[in-house]
Amino acid sequence: MPATPSNRPLSPAHNSPVLRADPTDSRFLVLANRLDAPDFSCALHVSGDGGQGWTSTLPLPTLPPGVDKCYAPEVAFDGNGALHYLFVGLAGAGNEPVGAFLTSSTDRARTFTPPRQVLGPLNFSVRMAVDPTVGKLGRMHLVWLHASSDPPLGGFGPPPNPILAAHSDDGGITFTEPVQVSDPTRSLVVAPALALGPNRSVHVGYFDLEEDVIDYRGLEGSTWNGTWSLVVSSSVDGGRKFEQGVVVDDAVTPDERVMLIFTMPPAALVAHGQRVCAAWTDARNGDADAVLRCSDDRGRSFGGALHRLNDDPVGNGRRQYLPQLSVSPEGRVDAVFFDRRHDPRDIHNDVFYTFSTDGIRSFAPNLRLTRASSLSLIGQQYAHLAAQGQYEFGSRLALLSLPSRAIAAWPDTRNSLVVPGNTEQQLFVTTVAFPDQPSSLGFLGVGLLAVGLLTVALSLWSRRRDDEAVAQ
Repeated sequence: MPATPSNRPLSPAHNSPVLRADPTDSRFLVLANRLDAPDFSCALHVSGDGGQGWTSTLPLPTLPPGVDKCYAPEVAFDGNGALHYLFVGLAGAGNEPVGAFLTSSTDRARTFTPPRQVLGPLNFSVRMAVDPTVGKLGRMHLVWLHASSDPPLGGFGPPPNPILAAHSDDGGITFTEPVQVSDPTRSLVVAPALALGPNRSVHVGYFDLEEDVIDYRGLEGSTWNGTWSLVVSSSVDGGRKFEQGVVVDDAVTPDERVMLIFTMPPAALVAHGQRVCAAWTDARNGDADAVLRCSDDRGRSFGGALHRLNDDPVGNGRRQYLPQLSVSPEGRVDAVFFDRRHDPRDIHNDVFYTFSTDGIRSFAPNLRLTRASSLSLIGQQYAHLAAQGQYEFGSRLALLSLPSRAIAAWPDTRNSLVVPGNTEQQLFVTTVAFPDQPSSLGFLGVGLLAVGLLTVALSLWSRRRDDEAVAQ
């Protein structure tokens, strides 16, 4: 079902959702997303019934001074159920990021505090997560990419443009001095991802574009014919310092140009127990697949097998991309991704789901979540060289894992008019339910029902034999 309304006169482009559940009541969910049309903006939607119904709310009735637009929101709950809403403030005709701002709610999104600035200008791809096990308010972690100079249109300027991290133990009022996450020897680092593990561990994934200055600087050119590296750097002391990055994969193969380097889709990253898993889009098999690799030693090494999450035939020319991961409290790993296996033209998206309950040794057969496909040629387009011919569908899908269900959200155009220039994208949400195991009483009921059905069947069979005997 759609979580966002349809508004054809404005053609809003809702995408890049993130889903979170209140730890004090999992029926209360929040869904935040960015808008790319008719202008850059932010949104927030809430559900009080576990995702069956949604209503939009307004976390920012007034933008901070000097901010013209809200963009790229993040949301997180602390252990007490307080909701934190982070966004990047844009200003001017060039949409320059002037800082990251935080507003909070303690009454389930009915009211929010005035937004306060937590990061300065020229910071991109800001991620937020809260570790509720630290202190009374939880430890709030921020990770972002800092540009050392004002970037040119469509790309970053000369490095270093490092990935940094900081944390707060007072609900985001004050933060520690930033520490560098990305390795100093890696110069073209982009698209940070953030995941928190047990015992205050913090994991940050990012792409090293290696020699790909074409995408990094947003220059004109074809799809990069080389490879990138996916790297994870971890902290075992709650984010005070980060260890040298560990390579997850050094043969990441892009399948198209990076549309906008500032919002390049990050890898999906999750941590649970000793396991850290990363998923990304990869074209090493000739077309884009959703792939995953895990570490079983808290991110110290990623020597495990590369899993292909989509189970359609290898190299069939259909694109699977934007994988998202989530882990349930008991360790079930869920995954969703865009999938075009049903369209020979490779332009209509469906959303598929899979999961693993055996420690990533295997995944369940893919399950199609969408009842109707979405045309991927509806959305915002950008004028700069790298984005020619592409339509913006956002940087991520959303996935939330709970003990007996998984909730997914994605941008969808099934209700959009197929007309030139249309940008309307809605957010759709669905729930995958895992039936509870029957109790011993349930087994008894099933057994009695089976006995009853067998008795009826035998009675009918006996009567039929008697009727046949009378007829003879």
